[in-house]
Amino acid sequence: MTQPAVRPNEALAYWVRASGASYSQVAAAVGRVTVRHGRQDIQTDSSRVSRWINKGERPRHPVSAYLAEALSGLCHGRVLTPADLGLSGAGPRGRGDAWSTRPVVAAILDTTRSNAVTDHHTPSPALPLSGARLVDAAQPWLHLQGVDPLPPPGRPSTRLGLSDVARIEATTEAFRELDNAHGGGLSRLAVVGQLQHVTQLVRTGTYTEETGRALFVAVAELASVAGWMTHDAGAHSMGQHYLLLGLQAAEQAGPDGAGIGGHLMNCLARQANHLGRPQDALDLVQAAQYGTRKLRPGRLRALLCSLEARSHAALGHIGEMTRANGAAEHALTDDTGEAPSWAAWFDLAEYRVTAGVCELIAAEHDPARAANAITLIEQGTATRPPERVRSRAFDQIALARAHIRAGQPDAADAVTTTALTLMGTITSTRVGDRLRELDAELAHVPDTSATADCRARIREALPASGAA
Repeated sequence: MTQPAVRPNEALAYWVRASGASYSQVAAAVGRVTVRHGRQDIQTDSSRVSRWINKGERPRHPVSAYLAEALSGLCHGRVLTPADLGLSGAGPRGRGDAWSTRPVVAAILDTTRSNAVTDHHTPSPALPLSGARLVDAAQPWLHLQGVDPLPPPGRPSTRLGLSDVARIEATTEAFRELDNAHGGGLSRLAVVGQLQHVTQLVRTGTYTEETGRALFVAVAELASVAGWMTHDAGAHSMGQHYLLLGLQAAEQAGPDGAGIGGHLMNCLARQANHLGRPQDALDLVQAAQYGTRKLRPGRLRALLCSLEARSHAALGHIGEMTRANGAAEHALTDDTGEAPSWAAWFDLAEYRVTAGVCELIAAEHDPARAANAITLIEQGTATRPPERVRSRAFDQIALARAHIRAGQPDAADAVTTTALTLMGTITSTRVGDRLRELDAELAHVPDTSATADCRARIREALPASGAA
C-alpha cells in the first residue's frame, strides 16, 4: 500500500521560528497551557512537536487550540489560532470574501474614486492600524489558497495583452522616479488616478489568463507607489490602506504576485518603523520573509534582511541586527539577475546607508558605534544616484545625527546645510519628520554657536515642510 507523501507544516514551522523557542520549549509551553485548562491527561514532548512540523501530523482536539495559545504567548502576545498554524480546514482568519477577486477590484475602485474628490489638505482623523490588528490585516497574504477565477469582462470591453501591461509598468516606473526625485506630495493624486484607470481595465477588459494575472501584478505595483506617496505626504492611514489593497491585488496574481507582495509587506514595515513601531515592523518583515521564501535569493531577500536589521536595532537586539545585516550583504552580493523595478532601488548604496543607520541607532546604547555609522553612511552617499534626491536628504540627516553622537557638532552643521538645500527641492513630510528628530537631538548637546545656528536654520525650514 502506498504511503501518503509527508508534507511538513510550513505555517507551524514559521511561527515556531518567529517565537525563537526550541521544540522542547514549545512542548513545555503547551504543557503549561494544558495544566491551566485542567487537562492532566495531555502530554507533549519535543519529538511530538517535531512530528507536527516536519511530518505534518495533526494534534488531536483540543491540543491544536492549546498549541495556538502557547505560541501566542511565545510570540510576544500575538493572538494566533489553529488556522494560523495550518491546523484548521477553515482557512486562516480574515481571508474570507474580502480577498477574492471581485471585492478586491471593487474596493480599489471605491477607494480611488473617494480619494480623488476628498480635500487632501485636510488631515484624516483615522489612525493607521498597529499591533495585532495590522498583522492580522496583512496575514491572509501568507496563506495562498489558490487564486479565484478572473472577473468576466463588462460591456463594452477592451482587448488587453501583455504589451498593454508593459506600458502600464513603464508608467508606474515613471511615477516612482518622480517620487524619488520630488517626494510624494506633487504626483500622488496622479498615481491614484492611474490606479483607478488600470483597475477599471481589469474590471471591463478581456484578456488571457496570463495577461489577467500580470494585470493584477501591475495593479499591486501601482498601489505600492500610491501607498508610498500617500505615506510620504503625511497621510499615513490612507497610505497604509493603499498598501493593504495592493497586497490583496498581489494575491489575485497567484504565484507571480509573491515578489510584489513581499515588496508591499516591506513598505508596510518601513512605514511602521517611521511611525516608531519597530515591533510591528519586525513582525511584518519576518512575515514577508516567510511569504517569499520560495523565490530565488536576490535583491528582495537583501532588502528584507536589511529592514529586519533596522527593526532589531530599534528594539535593542544588536546581535540580531549584526546577523541580519550580514545576511543582507550576502544576498545582495549573490544577486546576479535583473532586479524588478520595485526592488532595483535597493543597491549597494542603500545597503550601506541602512547599515549605517543601524549603527546610528545602536549608538544610543554604545556611543562608540557612531564612528561606524559615519563611515557606512559616507560610503553609501558616495555612490547614491543623484536623481534619488529624497534619499540623499535622508542620508545627510542621518549623517548629521551620527556626527552629533560622535561629538562633532561642526561637521553636523555642515551636513545639515546640505540636507536643507536638498529639502528645498522636494515635497515630503517624512523628511520634515527626520529634521525634527535632528533638532531634538541637537537640543541635548552642549550649546555652541554652530549648534544654535544649525537649530535656527532647521526651525526656519520646518514650517514650509509642514505646509507642503
